Amino acid sequence: MGVTQQNHWILDGYNVMHALDKIRGIHSFEMARELFLTWLGQFQSQGDKLITVIFDSNTTFEGPQATHPHIRVIYSPQGFNADGTILTYVRQANPETRSHLTIVTRDRMLRDTLFAYNCVVVSPEAFFKEYLTYQSNTQYVKQQKASLQEHFYKPFQMYFDTYPPKVS
Repeated sequence: MGVTQQNHWILDGYNVMHALDKIRGIHSFEMARELFLTWLGQFQSQGDKLITVIFDSNTTFEGPQATHPHIRVIYSPQGFNADGTILTYVRQANPETRSHLTIVTRDRMLRDTLFAYNCVVVSPEAFFKEYLTYQSNTQYVKQQKASLQEHFYKPFQMYFDTYPPKVS
């Protein structure tokens, strides 16, 4: 099953990093960003979804960056911030699929503007709750599988313990 537009999360990178306090105690901003992206990779791997993170750029490069295999990382072009880049992305999206985009930001002006485009807009805290839901569901599924294996294999354990049969 491929990734669909319905599962496309777009994050206001630094905005979400700060809101979720993902940089506390980390002295290197680059390291904080990399750890944040690694954390997002765990969320992405827990289900069938696409994640795009858009960061403000203070450097000369722009456009997509291939730093994480399952997360699309975009640095805003010179002269634009992440908010403007997110808004441009949403405006360019097919109007019929805009309602399938979930934008994560705490920025009130961006949030209010995106509602006019029929997007789903959630706070970083709501995103974190979604992350925890995926994580707990994944843990539950793993526990259920382990429980089933335990119940299935135990009755046959005696056969495995005595195989191959000992010849007297």
